[in-house]
Amino acid sequence: MSRPTLRDVAARAGLSVTQVSRALNDHDDVAESTKELARKVAAELRYTPNLEARRLKDPGARSNAIGIILPSDSLRFNDPFFGDMVASMVAEAASSGYQLNLSTHPAGTNVTDPYDMAIRRKQVDGFVLLRSTIDDPRIAFLLQAQVPFVVLGRPSGAQGFAAVEVDDACFLPVVDHLLSHGHSRIACLAEPAQFTLGTARLDAFRSAAHARGLVLDDANVVEAGFHEGTGREAARTMLEAATRPTAIVAMNDLLALGALEAATDLGLSIPGDISIIGFDDIRAARQVRPALTTVRQSATDVGAALVQLLVRQVESNDLLHAEHRIETSLVLRESSGPAAD
Repeated sequence: MSRPTLRDVAARAGLSVTQVSRALNDHDDVAESTKELARKVAAELRYTPNLEARRLKDPGARSNAIGIILPSDSLRFNDPFFGDMVASMVAEAASSGYQLNLSTHPAGTNVTDPYDMAIRRKQVDGFVLLRSTIDDPRIAFLLQAQVPFVVLGRPSGAQGFAAVEVDDACFLPVVDHLLSHGHSRIACLAEPAQFTLGTARLDAFRSAAHARGLVLDDANVVEAGFHEGTGREAARTMLEAATRPTAIVAMNDLLALGALEAATDLGLSIPGDISIIGFDDIRAARQVRPALTTVRQSATDVGAALVQLLVRQVESNDLLHAEHRIETSLVLRESSGPAAD
């Protein structure tokens, strides 16, 4: 279905295009009843103004704000990596002359409704999409609305918008490290499959294993959520199996910390009986004992890259198709070592 236009709103409301335009832009010379009618019809048709066309004519129409809208269930948004990333985004936005508006998506409403409202109220110039999903309706909506946005984690095969993405080779050092220490039974604690960032990490891990001739047992690749509790439960099941893995690779540090807890609860030595490796290098990875071997990516760099890509779009009046690959490095600590057998 084509994107509704100002002319469509005017026809439905029985007004001229000029009247509707001035009503939606809250001009003083338009009667309040006309404004209410125009807004009502625009909402019914899900009309959103073409912000890019308006900015081309008048850069002064910018709000100098960018938005993040979080789902009400929060998912992984209370972990340390997210906090550091948002702090970086705030700093980067401020240095570019923008403010960062953080809000929530009310439960029980359509996922695109808060974006529609923010656009119609001209609250922000663009959006950062976090926790993107494989078939994310927000992406299709914002592409149709021609509003600048950037995604953390590009859905596989999706193009036509800016994204910050996982380094395809980020797990090669992990696989090389484990193979060099004699590991062959390597398990994985994965994030939920519907989320693009976790899926990209898992794909990178599988690719690294394949590149080195390592065969992964699908039974040892377990979707384990995002947090310590679910990581602990999944890891415990793995570690109590008749043939347990010699190493567990987790797709985030919180899952790895849960695996550390499970191994400790079972009286296993780390890394003597089981090696455990995480991803992100949050502060707790350095503080826990044994300290966690992990793949480091800078939350500060990720946050800055997201804002930079978005601001470039807003100020160039161009919906960029650019991407930024997250640089990573393997940090060796105490939780990984030679295989037990």
